[in-house]
Formats: sequence, structure tokens, C-alpha cells
Amino acid sequence: MLSLPVLMPLALCWPFLSMGVLAACSPASARAAATGLSGIGLVLAVLAVASRSVWPATPFAVPPGPLGLLLPLPLVALFLSSLAADAAPARQGARVLTHGLAGGAVVATACADPLSGAVAVGGVAMLVALATAVTRGAARAGWDLFRLSLSGILLAVPGAALLAASDAAGRLEGLGGLLLTVGLGTVAGLGPAAPVVLAAGEAAAPMALAPVMTAIPVLRHLAEGPDPMGVMALGLVTLWLMALSIRVAPEARRGRLSVGLAIGLAAVAAGAGGGAGQAGLVALLLSVALLGPLAREGAVVALVHAPLLPFGGLVLTLVALCETAPLLVLPVAVGVAVGSPLPVKGVFGTGWLGRGVAALLLAGLVMLVLRGWR
Repeated sequence: MLSLPVLMPLALCWPFLSMGVLAACSPASARAAATGLSGIGLVLAVLAVASRSVWPATPFAVPPGPLGLLLPLPLVALFLSSLAADAAPARQGARVLTHGLAGGAVVATACADPLSGAVAVGGVAMLVALATAVTRGAARAGWDLFRLSLSGILLAVPGAALLAASDAAGRLEGLGGLLLTVGLGTVAGLGPAAPVVLAAGEAAAPMALAPVMTAIPVLRHLAEGPDPMGVMALGLVTLWLMALSIRVAPEARRGRLSVGLAIGLAAVAAGAGGGAGQAGLVALLLSVALLGPLAREGAVVALVHAPLLPFGGLVLTLVALCETAPLLVLPVAVGVAVGSPLPVKGVFGTGWLGRGVAALLLAGLVMLVLRGWR
């Protein structure tokens, strides 16, 4: 029964059908309806992954290998945002729009080819910009996001088209990979674009979910892209930008910045590739999907706390780096240690406990590097 051909179309279309249902609901019942509809969509996506479903004669299919676990993550974030009272949009229109964001992210994640994926990611980015622009007090941030996303799409789509051309080879293929990597990275807020994407820290739920909805499909495609070193470089720049910002940011914004820190680590894992890199990518993006809707409530990702999920993704990322780019292990580890406030007696600080944990982490990383070089 799980292999029914209607399963994938239903999983992809359900969030958009939910938009129509929510738009017709009364304000009193809208939140309960949003929770139920997002829960059904999540179940459908999980069933599609379990059955490795495809949509015949279309570019939509469950991503291969561990990347298939990325498909339901936008709906996980949507479901959690509907449960959290403070994260729920105040206006019904914004609540409807969050379902469209999640649906677009799932569709972009399910695209099997880079060109279709780049176009779909562009649509999600424009929805994010629209959701921000209509939020009170965030019109300028929405306009900045629109311009940033448009520039990324104008780079990514031609790059994907070059890669798709059958006669592209040599320098043209390399140029296509570079354009696709930089363009999609810009849309997802990787590298120098990260502060712009995370600027609207006080915006409503659509903006709070923006990093989840754009990063998951982007990193799904970059994990199979032709420019792994470029992806790792974007991730490393993002990691350090977020780490340095966390040190000086108000506590109310540290949650959003920590989500950006996890996305930067996930980009490093995507570039590292291999089994450990893909597993680390999935673990880190799962933590982003779980914590992204709560970021406005001050939830901080404790990246150096075993055995939490972000810590597992960090370890797998570093193991993958030991095999591909061991010289990047140290800057990644230092960035994580700098950008991860440790809880000390209920508050966040970096006293002797923080320094001790960082020292132990770095010592373990040295052992991983030595093992990777043998």
C-alpha cells in the first residue's frame, strides 16, 4: 500500500491544499486546523520516504541515501511552529503563508535535477521575502531579502543550466558548478549573505522559519553538487560569521544566530561528502528543523553538549573532514567553541567550564585528524 503512485503527489501537494483550507477557517479554529493539517502532511512525507516514493514522469522523487531523510524536515518545523503558542503567527494570512513556505521547501527538496531544484528554491526564497515584507516593521528586511534572493537565483539557474547541457565540459562545467554553488548559497544565507538573512530577528513566524525552509533544499542539492570545496568554504565563512556575532549579540537574538551556526556546519558536512558527511548534514539540519521554530524564544543550540543531536552532527562532520580536508578541522572546531555559549548555573557564559570543554573537544579533534591521516 505504501508504494501507491499517488503517495508522492499527495505528500507534495498537501501543504498547498492546506493553505486553501486554512484560508476558509474561522480565526477561532485556525490554529487547531493548522496543527492537524501540518501533522497529516508530516505523516504523508514520512510515508513517502519510507517507501522511497517517486512521481512518475516528473523530476520529483525521494532523495537518494541518507538525504531522503531531509524531505519531511520542513514539515517538522511547520508542525512545531503550529504547536508553539509564541511562534504561531498572529494573523491568519501569515499562518496560511507558512504552509506555502513548507510546501515549497518540500517540493524543492524532492527535485531530482539541479535545474528544477534551483528554480524551486528560487520560488521558496521569494515566498520568504514576501512573508517578511508584509510583516509589521520588517518591510526593509523583506526588500533586502528579495534583492539578495534574486541575485542568487540569477546565478544559480544559469549554473544549473550549464551543468544540464550535454555538451558542457571542462571550463564550462566548472563555471556551472561555481555559479550554482554561489547562487544557491546566497539564497540560503550562506557565506557573506548570512547576516542579511538573519537580520529580521524580531519578525513573525514566517521569518523565523526562513532559515529552515531555504537551507534544507539548498543543502540537499549542494551535497550532490560538483563543487564540494566551494560548499565547504561557504560553510566555514558562515560558521565564523555566526560565531563572532553570537559573542556580541543580545541574548534574545542568540537563538537565531545559533541556528545559522548549525546551518554553516551542515554546509561543511555537505561539502565533505561521504557517509559521515551526509549523516552529519542530516543530523544538523534535523536540529535546525527542531529548534528553528523556537529560535525567537531564546532557544540556543548547545553544539558542544554530548549527546545532543547537534553534537552528533558536529562529530560526524569532523570525521568527514578528516578524510577530505583535514586542514579545515581546526578552524571549524575553534569556530564552534567560540560560538557556543555553555550553560553555567542556568546562565550562558564561557568561564572555566567553557574553556575546559573546548580544550577537550580540540584534543579529541587532534586524535581524529591523526587517525584520518593514517
